[in-house]
Amino acid sequence: MLLSLLALASCSSQPEEGLLLSEAPNFREVGGYATTDGRHLKQGVLYRSDELDDLSRADLKVLDSLGINQVIDLRHENERADSPDRLPEGNRITVVELPVLYGPLDRAESRRKILDAEVEEGHFYQLLIEANRSFALDFTDEWAQVLRDVASKETLPVLIHCVDGKDRTGFVIALILRAVDVPMDVVLEDYLLSNDRLQDRIDRLSFLAFLGSLFRVPRSEILPLMEVRPAYLEAAFGAIDEQYGSLDVYLREGLGLEEETLARLRLALLE
Repeated sequence: MLLSLLALASCSSQPEEGLLLSEAPNFREVGGYATTDGRHLKQGVLYRSDELDDLSRADLKVLDSLGINQVIDLRHENERADSPDRLPEGNRITVVELPVLYGPLDRAESRRKILDAEVEEGHFYQLLIEANRSFALDFTDEWAQVLRDVASKETLPVLIHCVDGKDRTGFVIALILRAVDVPMDVVLEDYLLSNDRLQDRIDRLSFLAFLGSLFRVPRSEILPLMEVRPAYLEAAFGAIDEQYGSLDVYLREGLGLEEETLARLRLALLE
């Protein structure tokens, strides 16, 4: 019964004002941000989202109107099979599947731990810290392809998404913004917007999970799994600094990106 309630609660409610897609509450444009040298991220070229499996007909029309050329799907094969994307029919969109999965961050296992009240203090918080370190260091080939694709004018506009659009998508969007010199405080502001966009979902699921644990796992221990926190993104970029010394070295040696590619990325995204 609880699992059915959890599944039902995961469906999005009516969108708050300003959302473009009613059934993908974390869908949004990433544009307009200023760089350190006073340039700005172009509008209408880069989008981010949660899952696209339950889009309404109105959502599909909106998505079609944006002229998106490429969707980069960061979900694992099982996640895609459970919730296949629903995209406009007859559209020219190319879907690129780049599975990124930190094994210990398994949704079914996390659910089991909550229902069985096997969640130790700080468990999910620390899990997300380690997951973000893994995102930064263990998936350099995937991020290199994302940045190369975004740097290609032929693929723009691009939409990047995972399940909730907050962790995997959150990191790579932050990486793209930092690669074109958007200040870290602005990057963090965009990253934390996921909490606002998903607030209704977070409130419902955390309460149902608390009930499902028979009140044994406090919501304060569940929320770190469902939210993004500044410490998560700081852990990712901290791991980059520890391993490579700087973001610049990470982009060139970790991701293997040439200066020409980084120049094309700036040209494609900035005005």
